[in-house]
Amino acid sequence: MQKHLSVMTHKSGIVHINCQSGHLFWEEENLDPVVTQYAKKYLVQEGFLEQALGALDPEPRVDVLPCFDDVSS
Repeated sequence: MQKHLSVMTHKSGIVHINCQSGHLFWEEENLDPVVTQYAKKYLVQEGFLEQALGALDPEPRVDVLPCFDDVSS
């Protein structure tokens, strides 16, 4: 298992997420606290933290797929 998940963000650069604890750390050291807080919220909202911790189920949901077969143009 990998130790860190690295995510490139627009304002704060590269953010590393520890896959064991969920701890976030940045490559840039002198970031504005507002920028780091923005990055934290972004990573949580977009599911990167859950992905790093292995909480996301990578398998597609079978019950959702059949509904797309019923849609006609």
